[in-house]
Amino acid sequence: LLLLFLLVLLIVFVTGIFLLFAVVPLVCVAEETTLEVPSECTRISLQSFEAADCQTSLITMLGQWCRTIFPRPNQKGDWLGTVGKNPCKVCCVFRDENNEQIYNVTNAPSSLPCGKNNKYCKSGSCTSK
Repeated sequence: LLLLFLLVLLIVFVTGIFLLFAVVPLVCVAEETTLEVPSECTRISLQSFEAADCQTSLITMLGQWCRTIFPRPNQKGDWLGTVGKNPCKVCCVFRDENNEQIYNVTNAPSSLPCGKNNKYCKSGSCTSK
């Protein structure tokens, strides 16, 4: 977790990308796992998975977080993660060896900023700190 945090900090300073979260806690509750794209998410293209192999970005960093939250030790594949339509939800997308995508929707980390005036996600809702 510390290594992941340091990697995020490095990315922020090296690339100038503001990643919107400081620490990624491992406490979350999975709400949904499906082959269909949940209404909370947008479909991730196969090209996004291919491009992710060549670059580090928010979607790949959230993908690493998703891998930790939703482990699939007996299945080979890749993870990408996006902020959901609700800013306090994260869509985790697993692509298996057959290019089948499995979607998981979960609450965003409590450290994820979600609005103005120091608001952060907490239990899937945007609240004051």
